[in-house]
Amino acid sequence: MVNLPVINPDYVRKQPYFFLFETSLCDPSNFTSYIFQNPKKIIKVNRFSEVPRGFKDIEEYSRKYYLVGYFSYELGYYFEKESIKTKEAFEYPLIHLAVFDKRFYFNHRNGETDIDISKVFSSFRKSEDFSIDSLSFSLSPSEYKRKIGRIKDYIRRGDTYQVNFTAKYNFKFSGSGFSLYNNLKNSQRIPYGAFCKLGKEEIISLSPELFFKKNGLRICSQPMKGTIKRGIDIREDQENMARLKKSLKNRAENLMIVDLMRNDLGRICKTNSVEVGEPFKISKYNTLFQMTSNIQGILNKGISYFDIFKAIYPGGSVTGAPKIRTMQIIKELERQNRNIYCGALGFISPFGEAVFNLPIRTISISGKNGEMGVGSGIVYDSCPLDEFLECKLKAKFLTDRHNDFQLIETMLWDKGYKFLNQHLIRLKESAAYFDFNYSLKNINKTLKLLEDKLKPGQRYKIRILLDITGMLKTEFFKIKEGHSDRYITISKHKTDPDNVFLYHKTTNRQVYDLEYARIKGKGYLDVIFKNKRNEFTEGAISNIIIQKNGRLFTPPLKSGLLPGVFRDYLIKNRKLKEKTLFLKDILSADKIFLCNSVRGLIEVKLRNVHSSGVV
Repeated sequence: MVNLPVINPDYVRKQPYFFLFETSLCDPSNFTSYIFQNPKKIIKVNRFSEVPRGFKDIEEYSRKYYLVGYFSYELGYYFEKESIKTKEAFEYPLIHLAVFDKRFYFNHRNGETDIDISKVFSSFRKSEDFSIDSLSFSLSPSEYKRKIGRIKDYIRRGDTYQVNFTAKYNFKFSGSGFSLYNNLKNSQRIPYGAFCKLGKEEIISLSPELFFKKNGLRICSQPMKGTIKRGIDIREDQENMARLKKSLKNRAENLMIVDLMRNDLGRICKTNSVEVGEPFKISKYNTLFQMTSNIQGILNKGISYFDIFKAIYPGGSVTGAPKIRTMQIIKELERQNRNIYCGALGFISPFGEAVFNLPIRTISISGKNGEMGVGSGIVYDSCPLDEFLECKLKAKFLTDRHNDFQLIETMLWDKGYKFLNQHLIRLKESAAYFDFNYSLKNINKTLKLLEDKLKPGQRYKIRILLDITGMLKTEFFKIKEGHSDRYITISKHKTDPDNVFLYHKTTNRQVYDLEYARIKGKGYLDVIFKNKRNEFTEGAISNIIIQKNGRLFTPPLKSGLLPGVFRDYLIKNRKLKEKTLFLKDILSADKIFLCNSVRGLIEVKLRNVHSSGVV
């Protein structure tokens, strides 16, 4: 995959209307990013009475031009106005589209592009800061629980089977919206990313869900229903994927929405043309897995965009089933309008094509105010606490700042690479976890060339760095024999065992590096860490081992630590056993050791520590 060149944020800031639709997770039918700028006309609808005129403009302009922008969730009330009573006028646009005579494209498979816009690209990525403050959820846990109870009452009465209940995170924002988009985008690959500037509003969408795609008479939708968090490593990922795949609750929710979407598409498609492909497919994203199904059909001739939206809008995965009654319940229970959240964001081309994502994981910023909706599908056996935590999980990507990082492997060379197989397996598994390109052939070739620079009889520490594109860098250092420093101390910093970077060897280890640099000048060999549960984890560059009554123990991975290659070697050879270690275990140990694959096993002594912790 070829990455889109760096876009100049100063250029974007100066444009009153600017649209970037970017895919960073390609598949055979989705591998192109688009830029739109300098619109010829704006279509903006805020009242129900203006909706027919808006769609008339859409039909007329779509014969010659590109139409780019969004439809808000509340537009769905217009199509069901006989059943859902609401106001006539809305402050937030029901439809906000810009009309363009040209679009620029970038092909991620081969780098082909027609983007020739002066100053749009930059030779380097400018670091523009931004801040998110005063983040608050619109519902308290008790209020959320009470509303879930109301939904269950409706389910018990037979009014609905499932309700996609949502609320909002509100926050204060300063800085560059485009910088926020880049930071969020770089932290996860998604198929339907977008940054849209529409006058005073900026839309940042990291949506993984395709609402609908139209190509001539062919139309498809890919609703998502069913979520589970990512694991700490590739093995736990596989376990969670299998758990989601087998979950009767999640499969039932997904099937319910698939049936709803089949019914919606059946209104506008040829008889017997609507079919389901790849049901219950599990897709991986930065913080979670989601279950997706694909529904496709052939449109009847003469179907307009008004007909399409009337039949399928809003998407079934963001309402529930049955749709109309569930939308009534949503309107009763949700205190804020959804606006763009759960609506549709994308573009229509003059060639009979259209692509709209379903804007979940989507942020709207107006001036200094920002908002992002989150929600989950509520069924009768839903646990309010679990659903509340799922909302928090879905919002986690908003507050997690992304830092570019590389994967690392550090190994010993002594007449050859030691534990090479184990190092490369660990590197491969971390690459698979973070979606880094990994080529064993390139790594072996690089290590072979490096070996020509090493002197026989000398021992070396070898360092491999791998970036997300598969680019390799190697370093080597002569090892000084003997260790004059045999003391260790305990860091005052406590680690979070939920931080996935603790389980993978990467350059994202700022606290470890700072603490190691601090103690190195004071005569210590290493500094060891505790987690928030006061369990000991590891050293900055070593695993911890204690000896008690002739037996060796090391902290378990679940405490939050790297699966060291030498540590694994000792465990597999039954010389070492995992055990949760606290301060009393360290202080009462017969011996303390540190180990890694370069230095092996070294006995150390703890200094500047008493029974209550660090002095």
